[in-house]
Amino acid sequence: MNMKQKLVTASMGVILAAGSFGCSTNAGTGALVGGAAGAGVGAIIGHNSHGRTASGAAIGGAVGAVTGAIIGNEMDKQEAREAAPVVVEEAPPPVVVERRVIVERRPGYWTTRRYVDGYGRVYERRIYVEY
Repeated sequence: MNMKQKLVTASMGVILAAGSFGCSTNAGTGALVGGAAGAGVGAIIGHNSHGRTASGAAIGGAVGAVTGAIIGNEMDKQEAREAAPVVVEEAPPPVVVERRVIVERRPGYWTTRRYVDGYGRVYERRIYVEY
């Protein structure tokens, strides 16, 4: 086996091992798996790019961990939304009430009165005049 095949095999082993471990939240598990996957991919890219395997693994691990944590956090939020109980309140049935308003009218009549204010504007008001 050459070095490239060893790196690929090792990184796949790390990814599979990290997938079997986990945290209590998706954010923690995502950070763990993302960091391991990112380190593996970063090591491969770093090895093929001027032989900097360690720096590629460090950068890839950091980027993978952050990305995995963000994705896992969003998954946690979605699970919380789905698990939240949906409360549907039924509206009470409509109540029909008959109301009869009895108004006692004193004897009188309706008329319109005109008023003029100090600026010459005319106002009309309808009033009820009692006897």
